[in-house]
Amino acid sequence: MKKLWIVGVVAASLGLSACGATASLNDAVSSLGASPYLQVHLSGNAAGPDSTAAQQVLGALSVDLSYANPTGASLADSQGTANAEIIVNAGGAALVDIRVVDSNVYAMFNVSALSNIPDETLPATETAELQLLFGGRWFEAPASLLNSYVPNSAAATATATKERALGTKLIDDLTSLISDTSYTTLASGGYSQSGTLESVVKAVWPTIAAADNSLTMPSTVPGTYAITVTTSGNTATGGSIAITAPDGTAGNQTVSLAATVAHASDPIVAPTGATIITPALLKGLLAQAT
Repeated sequence: MKKLWIVGVVAASLGLSACGATASLNDAVSSLGASPYLQVHLSGNAAGPDSTAAQQVLGALSVDLSYANPTGASLADSQGTANAEIIVNAGGAALVDIRVVDSNVYAMFNVSALSNIPDETLPATETAELQLLFGGRWFEAPASLLNSYVPNSAAATATATKERALGTKLIDDLTSLISDTSYTTLASGGYSQSGTLESVVKAVWPTIAAADNSLTMPSTVPGTYAITVTTSGNTATGGSIAITAPDGTAGNQTVSLAATVAHASDPIVAPTGATIITPALLKGLLAQAT
Protein backbone atom coordinates (compact mmCIF):
# COMPACT_ATOMS: atom_id res chain seq x y z
CA MET A 1 0.00 0.00 0.00
CA LYS A 2 2.77 2.44 0.97
CA LYS A 3 4.60 1.73 -2.29
CA LEU A 4 1.46 2.49 -4.31
CA TRP A 5 0.99 5.71 -2.38
CA ILE A 6 4.61 6.75 -3.04
CA VAL A 7 4.32 6.04 -6.76
CA GLY A 8 1.15 8.08 -7.14
CA VAL A 9 2.21 11.04 -5.07
CA VAL A 10 5.70 11.29 -6.54
CA ALA A 11 4.34 11.08 -10.09
CA ALA A 12 1.70 13.71 -9.39
CA SER A 13 3.81 16.07 -7.29
CA LEU A 14 7.23 15.90 -8.97
CA GLY A 15 8.48 19.45 -9.06
CA LEU A 16 5.73 20.84 -6.87
CA SER A 17 7.85 21.36 -3.80
CA ALA A 18 10.12 23.95 -5.29
CA CYS A 19 10.64 26.36 -8.22
CA GLY A 20 10.98 29.31 -5.85
CA ALA A 21 7.26 29.85 -5.18
CA THR A 22 7.53 27.93 -1.93
CA ALA A 23 4.29 28.84 -0.20
CA SER A 24 1.88 28.20 -3.06
CA LEU A 25 3.67 25.07 -4.19
CA ASN A 26 3.70 23.66 -0.69
CA ASP A 27 -0.05 24.25 -0.66
CA ALA A 28 -0.30 22.36 -3.96
CA VAL A 29 1.66 19.43 -2.51
CA SER A 30 -0.49 19.44 0.61
CA SER A 31 -3.64 19.39 -1.52
CA LEU A 32 -2.78 15.89 -2.74
CA GLY A 33 -3.41 14.47 0.71
CA ALA A 34 -5.97 16.99 1.97
CA SER A 35 -9.00 14.94 0.87
CA PRO A 36 -10.04 11.42 1.86
CA TYR A 37 -9.78 10.54 -1.85
CA LEU A 38 -7.14 10.89 -4.55
CA GLN A 39 -7.07 9.69 -8.16
CA VAL A 40 -4.02 9.99 -10.41
CA HIS A 41 -4.04 9.11 -14.12
CA LEU A 42 -0.62 8.48 -15.65
CA SER A 43 0.24 8.35 -19.34
CA GLY A 44 3.52 8.29 -21.22
CA ASN A 45 4.88 9.31 -24.59
CA ALA A 46 8.05 9.11 -26.64
CA ALA A 47 9.37 11.37 -29.38
CA GLY A 48 12.38 11.54 -31.65
CA PRO A 49 13.97 9.54 -34.46
CA ASP A 50 13.27 5.80 -34.35
CA SER A 51 10.72 6.24 -31.56
CA THR A 52 7.66 5.06 -33.49
CA ALA A 53 7.48 1.67 -31.77
CA ALA A 54 7.88 3.22 -28.34
CA GLN A 55 5.21 5.81 -29.16
CA GLN A 56 2.75 3.10 -30.12
CA VAL A 57 3.34 1.03 -26.97
CA LEU A 58 3.25 4.00 -24.60
CA GLY A 59 0.20 5.36 -26.40
CA ALA A 60 -1.63 2.11 -25.71
CA LEU A 61 -0.77 2.00 -22.01
CA SER A 62 -1.91 4.10 -19.08
CA VAL A 63 -2.13 3.68 -15.31
CA ASP A 64 -4.83 4.78 -12.88
CA LEU A 65 -3.92 5.08 -9.20
CA SER A 66 -6.62 5.63 -6.58
CA TYR A 67 -6.45 6.06 -2.80
CA ALA A 68 -9.22 6.29 -0.20
CA ASN A 69 -9.11 6.70 3.56
CA PRO A 70 -11.90 4.46 4.90
CA THR A 71 -12.22 6.57 8.05
CA GLY A 72 -13.26 9.63 6.03
CA ALA A 73 -10.29 11.63 7.34
CA SER A 74 -7.72 13.11 4.98
CA LEU A 75 -5.21 10.86 3.28
CA ALA A 76 -2.45 12.78 5.05
CA ASP A 77 -3.86 11.45 8.33
CA SER A 78 -4.27 7.85 7.15
CA GLN A 79 -1.02 6.66 8.77
CA GLY A 80 -0.44 4.28 5.86
CA THR A 81 -3.81 2.55 6.28
CA ALA A 82 -5.61 4.00 3.25
CA ASN A 83 -7.05 1.59 0.70
CA ALA A 84 -5.52 1.69 -2.77
CA GLU A 85 -6.17 0.57 -6.32
CA ILE A 86 -3.93 0.43 -9.37
CA ILE A 87 -5.30 -0.30 -12.83
CA VAL A 88 -3.03 -0.86 -15.81
CA ASN A 89 -4.91 -0.10 -19.03
CA ALA A 90 -4.08 -1.42 -22.49
CA GLY A 91 -5.86 0.20 -25.39
CA GLY A 92 -8.63 1.49 -23.15
CA ALA A 93 -9.30 -1.89 -21.52
CA ALA A 94 -8.19 -2.82 -18.03
CA LEU A 95 -5.30 -5.29 -18.26
CA VAL A 96 -4.63 -5.61 -14.53
CA ASP A 97 -6.71 -4.33 -11.60
CA ILE A 98 -5.12 -4.59 -8.14
CA ARG A 99 -6.76 -3.40 -4.92
CA VAL A 100 -5.38 -3.20 -1.41
CA VAL A 101 -8.23 -3.17 1.13
CA ASP A 102 -7.62 -3.66 4.85
CA SER A 103 -4.15 -5.05 4.05
CA ASN A 104 -5.63 -7.78 1.82
CA VAL A 105 -4.64 -7.72 -1.85
CA TYR A 106 -7.15 -8.41 -4.63
CA ALA A 107 -6.23 -8.86 -8.30
CA MET A 108 -8.08 -9.38 -11.56
CA PHE A 109 -6.43 -9.99 -14.92
CA ASN A 110 -7.80 -9.48 -18.41
CA VAL A 111 -5.21 -11.31 -20.48
CA SER A 112 -7.11 -10.63 -23.70
CA ALA A 113 -6.25 -6.92 -23.36
CA LEU A 114 -2.65 -7.79 -24.21
CA SER A 115 -3.72 -7.85 -27.86
CA ASN A 116 -4.27 -4.07 -27.64
CA ILE A 117 -0.51 -3.52 -27.18
CA PRO A 118 1.31 -3.12 -30.51
CA ASP A 119 3.90 -5.81 -31.28
CA GLU A 120 2.75 -7.94 -28.32
CA THR A 121 4.12 -11.39 -29.12
CA LEU A 122 2.18 -13.81 -26.90
CA PRO A 123 0.61 -16.42 -29.20
CA ALA A 124 -3.17 -16.26 -29.46
CA THR A 125 -3.53 -19.83 -28.17
CA GLU A 126 -1.57 -19.00 -25.00
CA THR A 127 -3.54 -15.79 -24.54
CA ALA A 128 -6.78 -17.76 -24.73
CA GLU A 129 -5.51 -20.37 -22.26
CA LEU A 130 -4.38 -17.74 -19.74
CA GLN A 131 -7.64 -15.83 -20.16
CA LEU A 132 -9.56 -19.02 -19.43
CA LEU A 133 -7.47 -19.62 -16.31
CA PHE A 134 -7.23 -16.10 -14.90
CA GLY A 135 -9.42 -13.77 -16.94
CA GLY A 136 -12.35 -12.00 -15.35
CA ARG A 137 -11.81 -13.58 -11.93
CA TRP A 138 -10.93 -11.79 -8.75
CA PHE A 139 -8.25 -13.41 -6.61
CA GLU A 140 -7.65 -12.50 -2.97
CA ALA A 141 -4.28 -12.75 -1.25
CA PRO A 142 -5.12 -12.42 2.46
CA ALA A 143 -2.79 -10.42 4.67
CA SER A 144 -1.95 -13.64 6.53
CA LEU A 145 -0.68 -15.25 3.31
CA LEU A 146 1.35 -12.20 2.36
CA ASN A 147 2.89 -11.97 5.82
CA SER A 148 3.97 -15.60 5.60
CA TYR A 149 6.15 -14.77 2.60
CA VAL A 150 7.63 -11.55 4.00
CA PRO A 151 10.92 -12.01 5.85
CA ASN A 152 10.60 -10.74 9.43
CA SER A 153 14.17 -11.18 10.51
CA ALA A 154 16.14 -8.36 12.08
CA ALA A 155 18.41 -8.30 9.01
CA ALA A 156 15.46 -7.88 6.62
CA THR A 157 14.01 -5.11 8.78
CA ALA A 158 17.36 -3.31 8.88
CA THR A 159 17.70 -3.57 5.09
CA ALA A 160 14.20 -2.18 4.53
CA THR A 161 14.90 0.70 6.92
CA LYS A 162 18.14 1.49 5.10
CA GLU A 163 16.42 1.46 1.71
CA ARG A 164 13.66 3.79 2.93
CA ALA A 165 16.25 6.20 4.32
CA LEU A 166 18.13 6.17 1.01
CA GLY A 167 14.95 6.89 -0.94
CA THR A 168 14.04 9.76 1.38
CA LYS A 169 17.51 11.28 1.05
CA LEU A 170 17.42 11.07 -2.76
CA ILE A 171 14.03 12.83 -2.83
CA ASP A 172 15.46 15.52 -0.53
CA ASP A 173 18.42 15.97 -2.91
CA LEU A 174 16.10 16.40 -5.89
CA THR A 175 13.86 18.80 -3.97
CA SER A 176 16.86 20.96 -3.13
CA LEU A 177 17.96 20.97 -6.77
CA ILE A 178 14.53 22.03 -7.99
CA SER A 179 14.32 24.68 -5.27
CA ASP A 180 17.55 26.28 -6.48
CA THR A 181 16.59 26.31 -10.18
CA SER A 182 14.66 29.13 -11.85
CA TYR A 183 11.05 28.58 -12.95
CA THR A 184 8.37 30.04 -15.20
CA THR A 185 4.86 30.90 -13.98
CA LEU A 186 2.08 29.60 -16.23
CA ALA A 187 -0.74 32.01 -17.07
CA SER A 188 -3.33 29.26 -16.63
CA GLY A 189 -2.00 28.37 -13.17
CA GLY A 190 1.10 26.45 -12.27
CA TYR A 191 4.80 26.44 -12.99
CA SER A 192 7.36 24.96 -15.36
CA GLN A 193 11.06 24.39 -15.06
CA SER A 194 13.89 22.84 -17.03
CA GLY A 195 17.47 21.85 -16.30
CA THR A 196 20.25 19.45 -17.22
CA LEU A 197 20.50 15.78 -16.36
CA GLU A 198 24.08 16.44 -15.30
CA SER A 199 22.80 18.76 -12.57
CA VAL A 200 20.51 15.95 -11.38
CA VAL A 201 23.37 13.47 -11.19
CA LYS A 202 25.56 15.96 -9.32
CA ALA A 203 22.75 16.64 -6.86
CA VAL A 204 22.16 12.99 -5.95
CA TRP A 205 25.69 11.63 -6.35
CA PRO A 206 26.90 12.28 -2.77
CA THR A 207 24.00 10.18 -1.50
CA ILE A 208 24.62 7.44 -4.08
CA ALA A 209 28.35 7.38 -3.32
CA ALA A 210 27.67 7.14 0.40
CA ALA A 211 25.48 4.10 -0.26
CA ASP A 212 27.99 2.44 -2.61
CA ASN A 213 31.51 3.87 -2.70
CA SER A 214 32.53 1.47 -5.49
CA LEU A 215 30.67 3.58 -8.06
CA THR A 216 32.34 6.30 -10.13
CA MET A 217 30.53 9.49 -11.01
CA PRO A 218 30.14 9.96 -14.80
CA SER A 219 32.30 12.74 -16.18
CA THR A 220 29.52 14.01 -18.44
CA VAL A 221 25.77 13.38 -18.51
CA PRO A 222 24.16 14.74 -21.68
CA GLY A 223 20.49 15.58 -21.76
CA THR A 224 17.84 17.76 -20.15
CA TYR A 225 14.67 17.49 -18.09
CA ALA A 226 11.51 19.61 -18.12
CA ILE A 227 8.92 19.66 -15.34
CA THR A 228 5.46 21.23 -15.40
CA VAL A 229 2.83 21.41 -12.67
CA THR A 230 -0.68 22.75 -13.19
CA THR A 231 -2.80 24.17 -10.39
CA SER A 232 -6.25 25.59 -9.76
CA GLY A 233 -5.70 28.12 -7.05
CA ASN A 234 -3.53 26.30 -4.53
CA THR A 235 -4.76 22.86 -5.57
CA ALA A 236 -2.64 20.62 -7.78
CA THR A 237 -4.46 19.39 -10.88
CA GLY A 238 -1.62 17.68 -12.75
CA GLY A 239 2.01 17.56 -13.67
CA SER A 240 4.48 16.21 -16.18
CA ILE A 241 8.14 15.41 -16.62
CA ALA A 242 10.06 14.94 -19.87
CA ILE A 243 13.59 13.60 -20.25
CA THR A 244 15.54 14.33 -23.45
CA ALA A 245 18.88 12.66 -24.13
CA PRO A 246 21.03 11.52 -27.07
CA ASP A 247 20.43 8.00 -28.34
CA GLY A 248 23.58 6.96 -30.15
CA THR A 249 23.55 8.16 -33.74
CA ALA A 250 19.76 8.45 -33.92
CA GLY A 251 19.67 11.90 -32.35
CA ASN A 252 17.83 13.11 -29.28
CA GLN A 253 15.03 10.99 -27.84
CA THR A 254 12.42 12.24 -25.40
CA VAL A 255 10.40 10.17 -22.95
CA SER A 256 7.66 11.90 -20.97
CA LEU A 257 5.21 11.09 -18.19
CA ALA A 258 2.05 13.10 -17.56
CA ALA A 259 -0.27 12.97 -14.55
CA THR A 260 -3.74 14.37 -13.94
CA VAL A 261 -5.14 14.61 -10.42
CA ALA A 262 -8.71 14.42 -9.08
CA HIS A 263 -10.42 14.03 -5.70
CA ALA A 264 -13.72 12.35 -6.57
CA SER A 265 -15.61 10.68 -3.73
CA ASP A 266 -14.82 7.13 -4.77
CA PRO A 267 -14.41 4.55 -1.97
CA ILE A 268 -12.25 1.52 -2.69
CA VAL A 269 -13.97 -1.66 -1.56
CA ALA A 270 -13.15 -5.34 -1.64
CA PRO A 271 -14.68 -7.13 -4.64
CA THR A 272 -17.27 -9.81 -3.93
CA GLY A 273 -16.82 -13.46 -4.82
CA ALA A 274 -13.02 -13.38 -4.92
CA THR A 275 -11.17 -16.70 -4.98
CA ILE A 276 -9.05 -16.82 -1.83
CA ILE A 277 -5.49 -17.84 -2.58
CA THR A 278 -4.05 -20.48 -0.28
CA PRO A 279 -0.49 -21.85 -0.48
CA ALA A 280 -1.84 -24.97 -2.19
CA LEU A 281 -3.92 -22.98 -4.72
CA LEU A 282 -0.99 -20.67 -5.43
CA LYS A 283 1.24 -23.66 -6.17
CA GLY A 284 -1.38 -25.13 -8.48
CA LEU A 285 -1.97 -21.89 -10.38
CA LEU A 286 1.73 -21.37 -10.94
CA ALA A 287 2.08 -24.93 -12.18
CA GLN A 288 -0.76 -24.45 -14.69
CA ALA A 289 0.62 -21.10 -15.87
CA THR A 290 4.00 -22.67 -16.66
